[in-house]
Amino acid sequence: MKVRFLAPSPHYRWYIVALTLVNQALSVGILVYSFALFVVPWLEEFNVNRSQVMAAIFIFQVIIGILSPVFGRLMDQYAMRWLVVTGGALTGVGLCLLSLANSFWQIAVIYATFLPVGMILCGTLASQTMVTKWFTRKRGLAIGLSAMGTSMGGFVFPLITSSLIAQYEWQSAVLYLGLIVMLLMIPLNLVVLRQEPPKVELLVGGVPALDARSWTGREILTSKKFWIPVIGLVPINAAFGGVQFNLGAYVSDLGMTQDVAAQLIAITSLSMIVGKFFFGSLGDRIDHRKLYWLMACLLVLSLQFFEGSPDKFELMVAACLQGLATGGVMPMMGIMYASRFGTSSFGRVLGLVNLVLMTGSFGSIFSGWVFDMTQSYDIAFWFFSGCLPPCMLVMYFLPDVENAD
Repeated sequence: MKVRFLAPSPHYRWYIVALTLVNQALSVGILVYSFALFVVPWLEEFNVNRSQVMAAIFIFQVIIGILSPVFGRLMDQYAMRWLVVTGGALTGVGLCLLSLANSFWQIAVIYATFLPVGMILCGTLASQTMVTKWFTRKRGLAIGLSAMGTSMGGFVFPLITSSLIAQYEWQSAVLYLGLIVMLLMIPLNLVVLRQEPPKVELLVGGVPALDARSWTGREILTSKKFWIPVIGLVPINAAFGGVQFNLGAYVSDLGMTQDVAAQLIAITSLSMIVGKFFFGSLGDRIDHRKLYWLMACLLVLSLQFFEGSPDKFELMVAACLQGLATGGVMPMMGIMYASRFGTSSFGRVLGLVNLVLMTGSFGSIFSGWVFDMTQSYDIAFWFFSGCLPPCMLVMYFLPDVENAD
C-alpha cells in the first residue's frame, strides 16, 4: 500500500479534536441538554400542554434530519471554517431571538429555522466530519474524545441555565446563552480553523482504497452496512429524547425542584463522558455488535429505574446508566460508518444517517403525549424498552469491517 499525506503538522489534528469538543459543548449543551429546564417556565408562561412544548424540540430534530444530507455533502466539498462560523452565528442569534418571544408559536418557529441549521453547521455532524477526515489511526479514540464535548456541555450548561433562570427568569437566561455562543464559538473557530484536512492518496495495486473511495447516495442507501447500524441507533435516540427532554416536567411531577433536574442532567452527562471514552477507545478493537448489545442492555436497565415513582437515588442510578448507554452513540456511529465507508464521503454518509435518525425524534413528543393521556410516563418507558431487543437481533447481521463491502 502506498500512502501519501500532505499534512501541515503532526499535532494540528489534535487541536481540531479540542476545537470540536468545545463546539459540541456549546451547541449540544445549550440546545439539547438545557431544553428540559425551559419546559416548566414555558408551560406556565404560554399556557400550553406538554406535547405542544415537546413539538418544538421534535421540529428541531426533524429539520436537522431533513437538512443533514444537504449540509453533509457540502462538508465534503467546501472548507469547514466558514460553515462552522455561520453555524455559531445562527445558533447565537436564534437564542437571542428566543428571549423576545411573547407567544409559543414564535419559539417553535425559531426551533424550526435558526437553531437546527446552526446545530448542523457547528454541532455533531460538523465535528465528526472534521475529526474523521483528520484521523486514520486512533480514529475511534479521537471521535470519542471529541464527542465528550457534548457531555461536558451537558454537565456545565444545565447548571448554568438553572441558575440563570432562577436569578433572571428564562428570557434573560436564553439571551445570555446566545451571547456566550457568539462570543466564544465564532472567534475560536476563526482562529483555529485555518487549515484543511490532509489530502490522502491511498492506493492498493493501483486501485483507490476505502478512505479514498467516493460513494454515491444510491450506493450508500442500498448497502446493509448503512441500514443495520442506523436501525439499531433509532430506538436509542428515541429513548434518550423521551426521557431527557421531559425530565424537567417529570421531576416536577415527583415533587422535586428543577435543581434536581439539573443535577440529573449533569449526572447523565458525566456518565456519558465515561461512555464516550469507553466505547470510543474500544471501537477500534472490539466487535461493534458486542459494544452495541452492551449499550442496549444498559439503556433497558436505565428505563426500568425510571418507571413508577422513583426516589432521588433511583433517579440518579437511572441517569447514570442512561449516560453510560447513550454516551456510546456518537463515537460508535462515527466508528461504524468511517470503518465501513471511509472518509472521502463521510459527510454525505453521516448526513443520510441523521436523516434516518430523525425518525427517533418522536421519542420526546411521544412521551409528552403519553403523559397527557395517562398522567404517567410508564407506557413510554415500556415502549422504548420493547423496541431494543429486536434491534439487538438485527445488529447481529452487521458486516465485519474487513468484509464490509
